[in-house]
Amino acid sequence: MNLFNQDNLQRLDKRISVVFEDGIKEIELSPIIKNNLRFAPRPYQVEAFSYFNYYINNPRLRLKPTQVLFHMATGSGKTLIMAGAMLELYKMGYRNFIFFVNTDTIIRKTKENFLNPSSSKYLFKEQINIDGVNVNITEVESFETTNDADISILFSTTQGLHSKLNAPRENSITFDDFIDKEIVLISDEAHHINTLTKKTLSQEEKSNATSWEYTVQRILTSNPNNVLIEFTATLELNHPNVASKYANKLLFDYSLTKFREDGYSKEVQTNQVDYQPIQRAIVAVLISQFKKKIFATKGILAKPVIMFKSKTTAESGVMEEAFKKEIQNLSVQKLEGIIKLDNAILDKAVAYFKELNISLQNLIDEIKEDFSEDKIISVNSKNDTDEKQIVINSLEDHNNEYRAVFAVDKLNEGWDVLNLYDIVRLYDTRDASGSKPGKTTVAEAQLIGRGARYYPFQLEESQEIDKRKYDNDLENIMRNCETLHYHCSHNPRYITELNNALRQIGMFPEEKIEVDLILKDEFKATSFYKNGFIFLNKKVKNNPKTLLEYQEPDIVKKHTYALRTNRSASTTILDNASVKQNKLQANYSNKHHFSVWDKTILKKGLNKIPFYHFSNIRRYFPSVKSIDDFITDAKYFGGVTVEVTGLQKDTNNLSPQQKLEIVIDVATRVANEIATKFGDYRGTKSFYREPLRKYFRDKKLSFSVNTNTTAETGKPTMRNDIDPKYFVDLNKADWYVYKENYGSSEEKFLVKYFHDNIDELKEKFKDIFLLRNERFFKLYRFSDAKATEPDFVLFMTDKNSDEEVIYQLFIEPKGDHLLYNDEWKEQFLAEIEKEALIELYQNQQYKLIGMPFYNMQNREDEFSEKLSSII
Repeated sequence: MNLFNQDNLQRLDKRISVVFEDGIKEIELSPIIKNNLRFAPRPYQVEAFSYFNYYINNPRLRLKPTQVLFHMATGSGKTLIMAGAMLELYKMGYRNFIFFVNTDTIIRKTKENFLNPSSSKYLFKEQINIDGVNVNITEVESFETTNDADISILFSTTQGLHSKLNAPRENSITFDDFIDKEIVLISDEAHHINTLTKKTLSQEEKSNATSWEYTVQRILTSNPNNVLIEFTATLELNHPNVASKYANKLLFDYSLTKFREDGYSKEVQTNQVDYQPIQRAIVAVLISQFKKKIFATKGILAKPVIMFKSKTTAESGVMEEAFKKEIQNLSVQKLEGIIKLDNAILDKAVAYFKELNISLQNLIDEIKEDFSEDKIISVNSKNDTDEKQIVINSLEDHNNEYRAVFAVDKLNEGWDVLNLYDIVRLYDTRDASGSKPGKTTVAEAQLIGRGARYYPFQLEESQEIDKRKYDNDLENIMRNCETLHYHCSHNPRYITELNNALRQIGMFPEEKIEVDLILKDEFKATSFYKNGFIFLNKKVKNNPKTLLEYQEPDIVKKHTYALRTNRSASTTILDNASVKQNKLQANYSNKHHFSVWDKTILKKGLNKIPFYHFSNIRRYFPSVKSIDDFITDAKYFGGVTVEVTGLQKDTNNLSPQQKLEIVIDVATRVANEIATKFGDYRGTKSFYREPLRKYFRDKKLSFSVNTNTTAETGKPTMRNDIDPKYFVDLNKADWYVYKENYGSSEEKFLVKYFHDNIDELKEKFKDIFLLRNERFFKLYRFSDAKATEPDFVLFMTDKNSDEEVIYQLFIEPKGDHLLYNDEWKEQFLAEIEKEALIELYQNQQYKLIGMPFYNMQNREDEFSEKLSSII
């Protein structure tokens, strides 16, 4: 959600509370973050970083001391935002950080993320380097004797921090630590520090300085430059006191609803099993094994995990022992009894096992191995070790063999597991009050939201690894690997309450309708469909070894650098004579060429920046033979000149140390420029022919039921009640290849446009076919392989040419609200006509053209002009 182009302070129910008068000019990732984080941020995380940088570096907007809130969905990667923010704040001069949260469990997990490079979830690259300085991250107990080059982090529970400061012990942090120090506080699960905010305070409470909320505020206000960054997924912004507190602090809002809609979570299905809890558990095991087999047949080594949730610790222990015994005694006869259950997902699983020729006995043998006692873990004890916490947060690791987790509520917060695919509710009680979901049901919904994190996988290079891929391909078996099943008893009232709770947190999917998109038989019979091609480009790694179109990045050759003059002056404020006598010397500038500087200094400067390690230089500049070659060649650093300004005596005679500082400064700028603009991937300018029938086929579509009665998406064109402005008799439109059009209003307008202009097209062209792209293909921007899916592709064959000339037009209808946001797509489509490379095929010629956006109200003339130029 873009919070920064708002003209005025919006209502709090829109969760927009920081006002930016001129707005962010561009959403982009800072090179410091890109160069030092191990994982590439997702688009919404790039947005969050951009907002943070814009606010924290804008003195006109930034309030001091600074307090900002990131209100972000469970699973959306808040810890990565913390890591990136720390890097940016380090560059600004901050060195001392306090991370605090309400539970030890989350602290253990976060330490792994921040401090343990061998952890699969460690967030930073092997070496953090900021402006030529190698930076270490160290854990501290206080800020008395820290290394000023390090990022020093004090980890504490909220209660522990409060206790340490209000009852200080030797070598522990005290309020004196904050004198003359700039501190950054990072609060995770920040809703826990609003205990007093939500209360109506008595006079005694107002004067009471013993609450941890007061302690946090005391630290924050101890220095005007201090910063408090809060993160939570569940802040009660509907509470008037909380809403008031964060009215000018809410920096970024990314709801669970948006997170799920964007495809970053699994979908959730309740699986109502009318069995005893132990049998329900075995059903979940079968479905978990089904998902494991699907992954395996696609060549993916994945280990789906089941969580068995009990109401009490004692009940969990009993159920764990019963489960172990049931697995040990599992027999073909027992399994045959269980699979008789009339259950859709279980039926799919059994059918799949048969398809793979897995007998029931073989299945039992696998289950006994996969769910043996040493692959079952319980997390109910208050005395769980740090090792167990690390194990439970690394269930995705290939060397972690646990398949089953027994728990009550210890995993309700801070559990970051992606391969949780099934949750089994081992009790049948309800706690609703009227129609309102009870506390337990709400906690269950939140657990489901946490468990619905997406497990990343990729079957094709064109797929986004960390997003759902099969929402619009309802019959694809891989949809089961994008679904979390919540197994519970058949209790309609409970399911209603759970659905209400899931809806409240944004996890419940909208009501959907399914429709069939069917190609016309006449089109299927054409030679064009049977033998024709569509030309598409590919997403490839930006690697000179595999990409013939590779071009080395340009190095900016002209730079400026201002020397520190080390000048000082003193004046007597009311003495005009003194002021007149105190004239400062003018600045001079002098041009220096790296080509004539000592190579030793240049090498030393480059060695301080990991970007210039030779292996990395070769990645970007494959023609470079050696570091000496890079330093001396005029194409690279040998061609750099620096305009140095300062006192005349200094600019003429630079010391070796000054030269080294200049080299580091210029080299950092060059590295940042290349890292920012030169992506890991590119879209090929070569377009490759693909059989048309491979991509366009009959398909079952799913649409959310839109409560807006005027919305057209998901509704057929040939219905009785359609507004005449959209209607086209598609049965008579031989140029439209599908039997129906379920597109948006703008997409229906486009089909109407072609209906009205088809006769003019038929004067010059034959074999005119307009195909709807229902997630059948993608195109990749040349510069960075950013994907787009044009809504339509139009094929036309020139009637009047001696050769067979086939036009392929990519067309994108666009509503008013998206014309600006999606402008990059239009620019890319325009590049296709100029840049696309197509190999000749027999006597056919293909002309690829990306059309301007079609918008009936505002852009139809521009679209028509382009189409006329083709005609």
